[in-house]
Amino acid sequence: MKRNRIIWLCLWILSLVGISFRGGTVSYGFFAVLTLVPIVSLLYLLAVYFLFHIYQKVEQRYASVNEPVRYHFALVNEYPLLFCGIRVNFFTSFSTISGLDSETEYELRPNTRIEKETNLVCRYRGEYEVGVKEIEIQDFFRLFRIKYKNKECVRAVVKPQLLRIERLGEIELSEAVRNSERSKSEPDILSREYIAGDDRRLINWSQSARTNTLMTRNLTGTDHREISIITGTCRYSSSLHVFIPTENKMLETALAVSYYFSRNNISASEYHYQQELVRLPVGKASEFEDFYDSLSAVSFSEQNTHGLLCGEILRRTEITESSMVILIVSEWDADLERMLNVFEENGLHTIVCFISDDKKSVPDFSRRNTTDLIYLTPHTDLTEVMG
Repeated sequence: MKRNRIIWLCLWILSLVGISFRGGTVSYGFFAVLTLVPIVSLLYLLAVYFLFHIYQKVEQRYASVNEPVRYHFALVNEYPLLFCGIRVNFFTSFSTISGLDSETEYELRPNTRIEKETNLVCRYRGEYEVGVKEIEIQDFFRLFRIKYKNKECVRAVVKPQLLRIERLGEIELSEAVRNSERSKSEPDILSREYIAGDDRRLINWSQSARTNTLMTRNLTGTDHREISIITGTCRYSSSLHVFIPTENKMLETALAVSYYFSRNNISASEYHYQQELVRLPVGKASEFEDFYDSLSAVSFSEQNTHGLLCGEILRRTEITESSMVILIVSEWDADLERMLNVFEENGLHTIVCFISDDKKSVPDFSRRNTTDLIYLTPHTDLTEVMG
């Protein structure tokens, strides 16, 4: 395009020199044509801008992360004018469309249309624009190019994906559950026959020797206090490219952990703040779809501060007396520190899942005996074993 402008300018200067020194019908005609070229080009671009139509449709407005949905895309020319040099730019930060790219240049003959049927995949939970972002048009002589935003964008509402995990970072969830149960119990003097899977540390060796049968001690004080999953819902950034991936990973983590407890019939509840503290019992695997829908609909806001969350949490004895707490947050502050101190005073084992791109903001729990830290980035694959 720059080259074409330079060529036009050089020719226009030559025609100007021609009419200045020689004159004549040919010189004046050549000068007039060259002078009209950019005017005609701009008028053509204005005509294309107002007459050209683009249609797009997503088969379903509600989708799940990494779940392909049908996407229909059409460029339409309903007028007796050739549209050339059309490029379409797509939203690519949070979604991808197979078979379509921003490098393809389309040409539409009069009264024709170009249609494409393909798949759209959203990478993050949330509500955001997908499909066509901008349109570029240029004239026949390739002197000018106009880029403008699509006037009718499509918004998708995307739910987080549900992952099946057995561990969170370096922590085996089954081992964490067993440790939390043992911390609330003491071995009794009564014994029973050993069953495969029982803790071998509780084997009563003297009684086993007397009875010639492997015996294990019962646990007393064992209650069935549930595990508490606490999800922070405060939005700490106004940048779409920061909070969309982070919030997606927070809910993905909460769902994956909850799904593990649901599959294994472990009593657990998820807590988050939405103008008040909301409790979602995890329930059985057969009931998990309702839990998934409820947690997927959670909204993040600057008003859902950690101060409000911690204040409500510490007023609920069923949380401070839980068998274990899994805390999922993206920022660390004094309110969370205060809540963690209360948990530690109650001997409550806490796993903090800290999700951030900024490794320098990761809190230091090296002096805490009852707290484990799992650091995740918004792009971490939870199904991978992380060392």
